[in-house]
Amino acid sequence: MSSKYRWRKIKNQKNISQTPSLDKKSPIIQTLKETYAFARIKAFITDMFMIYTPILYIITYFVLGSAEKFRHDQKSIFACVLLYGIISALFISLSSQTPGFRYMQLAIIRDNGRKVGFFRALIRFFIWIFGIAIFVGILTPFFRKDKKCLHDILCSTTIVKKPSIIKK
Repeated sequence: MSSKYRWRKIKNQKNISQTPSLDKKSPIIQTLKETYAFARIKAFITDMFMIYTPILYIITYFVLGSAEKFRHDQKSIFACVLLYGIISALFISLSSQTPGFRYMQLAIIRDNGRKVGFFRALIRFFIWIFGIAIFVGILTPFFRKDKKCLHDILCSTTIVKKPSIIKK
């Protein structure tokens, strides 16, 4: 019986001594490594349904009148994308989250830990559009240890996990 006690005591002490110290890296870097592409893609799809789809519907049927007119009007397509970018930038600048990021418990902050401003968020959106168009924005995280996309690198932003609010 005493040998069992001794074994458990040694096991518990071993686990305590092997816990890694977090002071080697900042908490931002630690949480960034836990943020995978799946969570970002899921947040993006949620944003498309909650923000972009209503914009498309309103402009297509209330402003233009039909889907046929929308398909042939490049200005309205550009207006939809621009409006989506402005709304996303507003969400990011006000609360550091879009609805999709809130759903996935992610937040966008600057590399120094501050909130992202409206113009930086808007520029980040347009760099995201450009990066997706030339496929560099999609491939960048696969070649970097910190998993940052092109728009995050150029705008000095970071996506971190935001802890959920625990209700008592």
